[in-house]
Amino acid sequence: MAFSPTKRKRRQRRRPREMSLQITSMIDVFTILLVFLLKSYATEGHLVHIAEAIRLPASTATQSIQPAVSVAFNEQALYVDDELLVDDVTPFLASDELLIEPLYRALRARADRTREIAARNPSVVFTGEVVLQGDREIPFRLLKKIIYTAGQAEYVNQSLAVYREE
Repeated sequence: MAFSPTKRKRRQRRRPREMSLQITSMIDVFTILLVFLLKSYATEGHLVHIAEAIRLPASTATQSIQPAVSVAFNEQALYVDDELLVDDVTPFLASDELLIEPLYRALRARADRTREIAARNPSVVFTGEVVLQGDREIPFRLLKKIIYTAGQAEYVNQSLAVYREE
C-alpha cells in the first residue's frame, strides 16, 4: 500500500515541532520574583552581626534595633563595628580608670566622621546611637567602663543587644 503525496504532507505536518524557549516570559517571572524577595527582605528589619565569641543575654524586650555603631565585647576582646579593637581587656578590668582610651578614640573618630558628612548632607544626622553587644558572662565592671566611655565619646543613646526570649 503506497501513500499518496498529500497524505505524506499531512503526516509531516502532524509531527511535533521542536519547542523553543520563551525567554521573555522567563525574564518577567524572574524579575517579579526578585522584586518580591527584595521587598520581603527589606521589611524584615535591621540585621545586626553578632561576633562569634559573644553569647547575648536573653530578654523579653520587643524594641527593634536601629542602625547604629556596634560595640561588641566579651571577657577577652573588644570590637567596634566588627573590627577587633582590643584583644586583651584584662588591663582595663584591673585599672581604676573608667575611660577605655582605644574605644574612646575609635568612637570619637566615627562621631567626627558622621558630623563631617552631616555638614555636607542634610539627610545624615548624628544621633549618638550605639548598640552594645556584651557577652552574658562579662563582669559588670567592664560593662560600666564601656558605657562610660561611649557616653564620653558622645554616644549617649545606648542600647543593649539581647536575644528575645519567646
